[in-house]
Amino acid sequence: MRVEFKRYLALGITLTCVMLIGIVLYFSIGKFDVLRSNIKWLIGIISPFIYGAMVAYILSPLCNFLEGKLYHRFSKHMSSDKFAKKLSEKIAIVLAYVFLCIIIYIFLKLVMPQVIESLKSIITIIPEWINKLYELYEKLAKTNPELGESLNDYAVKLYDRANSFLEKGVFDNAKVILSEFSLRVVYFSNGILNFVVAVIVSIYVLNSRKTFKAQFKKLIYALFKKEIAEAIISELRFADVSFGGFIIGKIIDSFIIGIIASVCLNLLNMPYAILLAIIIGFTNIIPFFGPIIGAVPGVILILFIDPLKALYFLIFVFILQQFDGNILGPKILGDKVGIPSFWVLFSIIVFGSLWGVFGMIVGVPLFAVIIDVVTKFVNRMLKKRGLSCDTKDYYSKKEFVSENTEKQ
Repeated sequence: MRVEFKRYLALGITLTCVMLIGIVLYFSIGKFDVLRSNIKWLIGIISPFIYGAMVAYILSPLCNFLEGKLYHRFSKHMSSDKFAKKLSEKIAIVLAYVFLCIIIYIFLKLVMPQVIESLKSIITIIPEWINKLYELYEKLAKTNPELGESLNDYAVKLYDRANSFLEKGVFDNAKVILSEFSLRVVYFSNGILNFVVAVIVSIYVLNSRKTFKAQFKKLIYALFKKEIAEAIISELRFADVSFGGFIIGKIIDSFIIGIIASVCLNLLNMPYAILLAIIIGFTNIIPFFGPIIGAVPGVILILFIDPLKALYFLIFVFILQQFDGNILGPKILGDKVGIPSFWVLFSIIVFGSLWGVFGMIVGVPLFAVIIDVVTKFVNRMLKKRGLSCDTKDYYSKKEFVSENTEKQ
């Protein structure tokens, strides 16, 4: 009787869970826009904490390295081991932020003025570009009348839209400009506040990172059986290595590529050398598509000044990315991700379409974690059936027979 009661109770709980999951899925699909707006609203509220945690995560390896070095020195000269640990931890956090501030200062002091000058130069040269485009349009219209007519129709539509906007009146335009300006001021104020909160959060997270880690580990062991808890913690360690190693490695790699690009573009006497080097460095963080994204704006900018230099720039970017992909990248990143090129491309496209540029950056390590979880699950199931876990054994058409069957 008791066994039947337990069976019916388990069945009832299972059905209830299935129903709840069905209801959640129904509202998630049926009210997707409402769900998305609510998620966006929630992310907007907790965004300073997310940014602070991201900064802390990036600075964490540097803090750990500095803390180890400082503790090694302090422990020799201090009688209290606990005090030496605490002091080295605090000083490591301060030094990590000093290092970050120095990097930001160098960027603002040395790089930003040159970027601003490049942007000013681009603005002043825009009328000349327009004239060149008009000359190109006239040549195309003469050689290909049909293409000329379609371009002319597009230009007329563009002119009509601009003209109708101006004809609405100064008052209407002023209202739009003032509302946009006030909105931008609010966004800017919120951005500064979020930045301050994010910095404070990152300091707190760095200072308490070991406590947070221990508390989370404690929670996992409390919720799951020991074997499952150990498997989850093992997977989280793998995820930490994949994300931390890949993202931090990519930042270092892109920083070096940016410096190399800056030096080489100046030596090649390229226009807007610093601006183009920054674009190349930043876009290099994106795997696979980064070099293409970085090359396009550079080619367009140089093309109007000197088409031959634009070709040289394209060749330089190709050589630089070959150097990065085959020599520098593997040296810095090693085998942090370890997934085939096809899945790298797949993860960038899928997660990029879901989360934009952020998805393109985190997609590769995230998919590496998913593959690792699936691989471990598949291998575990194969071992239970007494089958081989080696993929090479499945190339042949020969059918596998489990070890238990062979024994029988």
